[in-house]
Amino acid sequence: MDDAPRRALGPLSDWTVPQAWFAHFYALGAAWNAVVAWALLRSGYLASLPAPTAASAALALALLQLHLTRRLVETVGLLHYPPGSRMHGIAYLFGMSYYFLVSLSVLPDSAYPALAQLLGDPGALLSGGRPAPPAARWVLAHVTSLQLAGAALFLAGNALQCHSHWLLARLARRGRKGGYKIPRGGAFELVSCPHYLGEVVIYAGLALVAGGGRRVTAWLMLLWVLTNLSLAAGMTHQWYQQHFKTYPRRRAALLPWIY
Repeated sequence: MDDAPRRALGPLSDWTVPQAWFAHFYALGAAWNAVVAWALLRSGYLASLPAPTAASAALALALLQLHLTRRLVETVGLLHYPPGSRMHGIAYLFGMSYYFLVSLSVLPDSAYPALAQLLGDPGALLSGGRPAPPAARWVLAHVTSLQLAGAALFLAGNALQCHSHWLLARLARRGRKGGYKIPRGGAFELVSCPHYLGEVVIYAGLALVAGGGRRVTAWLMLLWVLTNLSLAAGMTHQWYQQHFKTYPRRRAALLPWIY
């Protein structure tokens, strides 16, 4: 086996952290997303934008807050990580960076300097009035049909992922004494990793909400998620096939009937 990557990392090659630290990703993401939304709302920045742009940003941030909070609750209260399970420390740092950037990927370009200025003067954010958040009716009136379809896709992806995680958690509770078992039920009848498929659907919906083809950063985020989870799903699918002689042959790895 080639040891070049291991040598390149030097002392960091053996640096691992508990896999349960996945919760840190969603704690950071949910907290940072709330700070971003609060800063842009409190300062009046959103109100200064054209109505369609403001509505798109408000909807994207609200959906992200829902998703990140759900994932935090799931990771802490539902999913089970064996005491000895670890992940590489560099992967941990990458994940923390990713969830810091994801909220920024759905904002208009003008938000970046505005946000930097706002966060550089926290006193201004804590003083003055308290503008009301955009009403849901106002947001829905100023987004396009494509963005509404993206929101529906986003919610469907969350439902798929939540149900798949529930099935995995139930299987883990049953299998603590009997080892690993084949996941069954729900979208597991179609693919080996429906929770990964749900994540891809979530980010596809978010890219549409963030302005269709106009937000390149949101589409780059989707491309990263699709690439990363395709590789992870492929390895998981191969592991199932190697360890279970009766593993269903008709199951795909990530995309039903395709891959």
